[in-house]
This record gives sequence, C-alpha cells and structure tokens, in this order.
Amino acid sequence: MALWGQGDARWICEEREDAKNVNNWHWSEVDASGPSKKFFKEKLLALTETGSEGSVRISEVTKCEGEASVNNRKGKVIYFFEWNIELKWCGKTATSNDNITGKIIIENISEENTEDEIDITTRQNKDGNEHTKLHQIVKSQLVPKCRGIVGDYIKYLQVEHGKQVILPTKKGQGINSQPIKPKAAAPVNSIKQKMSETVISSSKATECTDNKRTNINLSDSFKCCVDDLFQCFINPDKMKAYFNGAAEVDPRESGKFAMLGGMITGTYLEIQPNESIQLHWRFKDWPADMYSSVTLKFKDTGSSTELSLSQVGVPQYSVDQIKSGWYKYYFNAIKRTFGYGSGTL
Repeated sequence: MALWGQGDARWICEEREDAKNVNNWHWSEVDASGPSKKFFKEKLLALTETGSEGSVRISEVTKCEGEASVNNRKGKVIYFFEWNIELKWCGKTATSNDNITGKIIIENISEENTEDEIDITTRQNKDGNEHTKLHQIVKSQLVPKCRGIVGDYIKYLQVEHGKQVILPTKKGQGINSQPIKPKAAAPVNSIKQKMSETVISSSKATECTDNKRTNINLSDSFKCCVDDLFQCFINPDKMKAYFNGAAEVDPRESGKFAMLGGMITGTYLEIQPNESIQLHWRFKDWPADMYSSVTLKFKDTGSSTELSLSQVGVPQYSVDQIKSGWYKYYFNAIKRTFGYGSGTL
C-alpha cells in the first residue's frame, strides 16, 4: 500500500470539502420554513407609518401559514415556497385617542410570483371617518412596504439558505444559485384575440423594451341609475353579456377576474358599493411583472351616472391602445348591450 503522498494519484482518495456530495451532484434539501416565519414576523412587526391624519403600525401577525425549502440538484439551486399571511394593524388619528384597528391580508407569496404580483387586501374593522383616514394610510404607505418585504424575503432565501445546499467544490468555490424567477406566462389563447385591434396590438410596439409607465384618466356618462352601472363591473352575468361570454369574475375583495380568454386579468382590491372599485389589472402581452392599478368612481347626477376611471402604471407604448380598448370593450359595449347610451331614467 502506498504511503500518503506517494503512488498513483488516480487511485488515492483526496480530502475535499464537498466529499459528502462531490460537485454537488446529488439532491440535497434545506427546510427553510421555520426561519422564514421568523423573517416575516420580525420584518412585518417593525412596520410603522405616520401621516398627516395619524399614525399606524403592524401590531400582530395573526396568521403565517406555508412552507419553504431550498434544494440542490446537479449544482443548481431550486426554491419552493408558498405563504399566506394576515396582519393586524392599529393606529390613532391626530384628533382622537381611540385605538383603531383593521387587517392586511397577503396571499399567493410563492416562487411563481414577484412582489408586484402578490395579492394584498386591507380592511378596517369599523366604519367612520377616523377609521377611513387611517385605512387610507395603510393602503397608500404600509402596503407598499409589505410588498418590499416580500422582495427582501426572496433575496433572503437566496443569500442565507441557497449556500447551505451548495458545498464548496474542489477549488473551494460554491456553485452560484440561480435567481428566483416567476414561471413564464402561458401562451396567448388565439381564439380570444378579438381585442387585438385596439388594445393588444400584434405590431412590434408591444415588444418594445421601453417599460416607462404613465397614467390614464377617462370619463363617460351613462343613462342609468348608479346601481345598474356599478353592477356592470361586478355582476358575472352582466359582464358575460357585454363581453359575449368571455368573462370569468369572482366579485369580492381579493377575488380574481379574467376577460377575453385571459387577455385581461387581475384582482378586485376594494369594492365600495355604488361608489368605487379598485383593481389590480394587466394585459397578457405586458411584461410578466407589470401590473397597473385601476380605480373606477361612480357618481349619480340624477339624470345619469358619471363614471371616472384612473389607471396608474400603464406602459407608455400602449396608452392609445388601452384608452381605445376601455371605450370599445367596456363603455360602448355596456351602452350597446343594455341601452344605457340614450333615453331617460
């Protein structure tokens, strides 16, 4: 038997840091569920915000359900995670010492979604002017911070747990993990492309890499009472009527919707009966991580109902197409289908 350092090197075992899993070839896994819960609770409970109307903070993580794991196979790191979180917020206004409370619900945190694609809904526990003031601070300031924490969590998994499944190679270097990316969107359903004339252009414009975004403001008048028009945006039967059946709707806060075979998709964020609707809204041809925010406001004028639309975060290259699409496939279609474009109430 040859002594250490002597003989044919091909037949002598060498000391390697990755000897348990040479070149990280075999499957290995780290359960990151416990550390993930700790991460969310520490980060979310630290959130606080102060506005001109008062201050709010996250007082309790009432629900943190899910799991997370980091896996290695043949030197490639794979991440799996899925979380649903509920938070309690509380605060006080500048003119009241009452302890005002509500909820924040964060759903669909997973490796398939970016922080911009997760569903976040907010609620106030009681009605009233003071409660509404603080609720607005929660929606405008705390919710974006919650999204930011989800983005930080994705990086946390990569940095803190990705290295645990990758052992140093012979040269003493670990194999770089792959960044977490959402899954690619499914192919466009060609049968439902009737919207392509004005909204989803088949021209090269939609392939533009310029992702600068802008806002859209539209308005129109309908010869109907406010409840009839409001139902056109939440009633599945009415929506199927003016979309010619191409509408799938779950009309509740955090409920999903899809029109024209999935060309338009999104989430109901807030529904105030006969007053306003807020939507998380996108076109299928937009980049995978791009959503816009739509607010619909309804005003009864006595002789008609005025509808105002504000859409924030629209790609500049598709502004004209989207404006035309709102009128053609929503506003004018509603008037044509239900006769709300002429006559009297």
